[in-house]
Amino acid sequence: MSSNIETPGAEAAEERNPFAIRFLEPSQVQLFHSAPGDAAIRLTIEGELSWLSVRIARAFPFSDPAHYIGLRDEEDEDIGIIRDLKELDAESRALAQTALDRRYFTPKVTKVKSVSEKSGSATFDVETDRGPARFVVRSLRDNSFSLGYHRMMLVDSEGGRYEFPDITAYGNKAYFVLSKVM
Repeated sequence: MSSNIETPGAEAAEERNPFAIRFLEPSQVQLFHSAPGDAAIRLTIEGELSWLSVRIARAFPFSDPAHYIGLRDEEDEDIGIIRDLKELDAESRALAQTALDRRYFTPKVTKVKSVSEKSGSATFDVETDRGPARFVVRSLRDNSFSLGYHRMMLVDSEGGRYEFPDITAYGNKAYFVLSKVM
């Protein structure tokens, strides 16, 4: 089932190289909800196509979060990239920012109160910039991602993400556990 609606300029879209990176002209991009309370974000590229539902993601979520914003259709096909979120109209920018905030909700760990390892899992009791949290990471090696020197992200057993801005700042026990997978 196709997730787009053809408009008169659609022939040009079909002739494009599917492997080329397509940068979208922000003045021709409109993101909107079809009705208040509708969860799906729709996209219209002026004079070309409209999509009933799009996904919005960052190309560089940690190193350059405000630039290179990708739009994909329901079949997970690339539509294009917006170079700078600030170039969108106010409504489109607000919708995109809300979708990105939801997708990349990642509390930053400010303090590790305790950490324990058992049977290949690690249990963390932490303070974050969003409040206290307790989470379990199964297979620490498979669910940890280096974000640079002494910086990492863990994904817990429920899919939640937690950023550790500096693994040397949380005490010896936490450093010992985290440094094993850096």
